[in-house]
Amino acid sequence: MDQRLGTHHTGLLARALGNVGRLLTGKGAGAAMQLGSFALIARGLGPVEFGLFALLQTHVQFLSGVATVQSNQAVIHYGVRHLAAQDRTAFQATIKAGTLMDLAGALVAMVLAFFLAPVVAPFLEWDARVVFYAQCFTPLALANAIATPKGMLRLFGRFDLLARHVVVTPAVRLAGCAVAFAAGAPLPAYLAVWLVAGYAGAVVALVMAWRQAASRGLLAGLDADVRGLSQPNPGIWRFMLISNLHSTLLLVPNQLSVFLVGGIAGPAAAGLYKVAREIGTAVGKPVDLLNQALYPDLARLASARDWQGLTRIAVRAGLLAGGVAALLYLLALVAGEAIIGALFGREFAAAAPVLQLLVLATAISVTVFAAEPVLYALGRPDVLLKMSALVNGGLFALMAWMLTRMGLIGAGWASVIAAAAGALLAVACTLATLRGRAAATAAATADGMPDQSRSGAPGGNIGR
Repeated sequence: MDQRLGTHHTGLLARALGNVGRLLTGKGAGAAMQLGSFALIARGLGPVEFGLFALLQTHVQFLSGVATVQSNQAVIHYGVRHLAAQDRTAFQATIKAGTLMDLAGALVAMVLAFFLAPVVAPFLEWDARVVFYAQCFTPLALANAIATPKGMLRLFGRFDLLARHVVVTPAVRLAGCAVAFAAGAPLPAYLAVWLVAGYAGAVVALVMAWRQAASRGLLAGLDADVRGLSQPNPGIWRFMLISNLHSTLLLVPNQLSVFLVGGIAGPAAAGLYKVAREIGTAVGKPVDLLNQALYPDLARLASARDWQGLTRIAVRAGLLAGGVAALLYLLALVAGEAIIGALFGREFAAAAPVLQLLVLATAISVTVFAAEPVLYALGRPDVLLKMSALVNGGLFALMAWMLTRMGLIGAGWASVIAAAAGALLAVACTLATLRGRAAATAAATADGMPDQSRSGAPGGNIGR
């Protein structure tokens, strides 16, 4: 029996890696296009104007992340059970709740981005012209409201469609940036390209997901009634709220750090940091894909209370991701400056030392990446929220302190320190949660009673 289970768990990881391969084909092409777009913008605008572009993009992206609920996690967490039970009405309630929260979050982000632009202007040294650009750029937030359709595609196992989707926005961006670069266009043209490309990707995601749902007969009888959506999904609003708070805290290194560098060291330094961050965090992109591919299967294992299987897959996936990341870190050490110079121009080569530190920080973090999907599968986004609050709050404070004393390189060292602390905390919290759940299952089995802590009771363990 154990041997069969081990084979089954190995098969799950192999299937996840196969899905990653499909996603990686598209994501790799998309990442190359994204870097190409940034390279064209950097060469077309120069360090200072490129820094302004990075800050304007970050302004909207950050507020979108703050306001937008990560409904894809809830769609999978609850949808797994509804599909297994063939409960179409409950599944429709789940995607209604996700869509409602996606749209509400996007609208809030647009309003915040519009009215906060003049507020942050003095800190970021924006004049009236840049404030106007920032306010015109705010509709990008609505294009980011596609968490539910992406969660649906993951739930249906259509990673081939996700692989096609991920190239849509980068392809439109690259084509638009190439035209703007050839025409010697100013900053507003590149902002317009970014906006159009975002909506192109959003439309494609919606069409793909809803077509797949319709082909499975899951949309029959669907109406616009949004009352009682939590009845078949106990705890879904709390789950999405906690998921959103967790994802918001993750924006500290991904988005808010660009603001911090720009505010302390100026737009040119923000441009250098943006270049280093775009390349440095690319190391973690394949791991993000593995996260996406593993989560639905981990949710099923949690529902079946197979704690040993969860642990085994998490450890194997972490070791695999850490080994790949270590090789990429060595590449950054050897050829980081050459890569930046070739892509962005020699005036951006000063970003190389920061790039090396950011790659190191990413390599440390991806080794324990499986903590996130495991805790989501166990219905414990609250644990992730607490970890993120500690780690990213500390990172933000440490980065501000080190920037003022060491300059731009201080941001890199702060990232490495925070990544190491976060990795240790992730291992400790995940093991403690798994052991607690396994002990509860064993006790319930010994008493002949149903295990009330199991993830199969929707929302029953949220916030415990």
